[in-house]
Amino acid sequence: MTVLESLAHDIRRRKQLDRPLKVAIDGRCAAGKTSLADALVPLVRANGFEVVRPSVDGFHYPQAHRYRQGEHSAVGYYEDAFDYPSVVAHLLQPLSGAEFPVSCRHSCHDVRTDVALDASITVSANTVLLFDGIFLFRRELNAYWDFRILVHVDAATSLARAIERDTGGLGSADVVRLKYERRYEPAWVMYCDREEPEAKADVIVDNHDFAAPRILKD
Repeated sequence: MTVLESLAHDIRRRKQLDRPLKVAIDGRCAAGKTSLADALVPLVRANGFEVVRPSVDGFHYPQAHRYRQGEHSAVGYYEDAFDYPSVVAHLLQPLSGAEFPVSCRHSCHDVRTDVALDASITVSANTVLLFDGIFLFRRELNAYWDFRILVHVDAATSLARAIERDTGGLGSADVVRLKYERRYEPAWVMYCDREEPEAKADVIVDNHDFAAPRILKD
């Protein structure tokens, strides 16, 4: 059984008939969270479930709020980047209720245009939420998840992948390196110290090799 098949099996086993299953896919920047979540979609659908596939990236605060402590502030990234009250109010709480179908939002803000969104969808009890992003096991969100997947890579792998992926979009390779070394990686260390995501994870996937991920904890 492959890692993806094992995760899809766990999702099928945990899914209850009367409510959606809420899956969080957490990990360092550039760990491969989005790719893993996207790859799970057809396997989950093949088990007869509907899939909702949002990301924490759709719940950024506006740029002025995100950078109010400085563009390279690690504390600012940890405290100000994401609108957790909106994640809870517009997505996780509706999916945690008792009445379905229910209306919710899969995003509230377009980070590229810095414009608010009202992306409403209707969700049935037969739904699996595959939600990827960083810092998802924070205390503001953690109680809502039914299944927690942590995608693990080390800091050097995260930085190398980020430079390859983000150079051009965020600026030169030096600009990307500076932002990751000053803002993103220190914020991840802060998160690990405060929230211990490895202890909260139901499954940890070693994703250093995209072609051959391994399960470290299940």
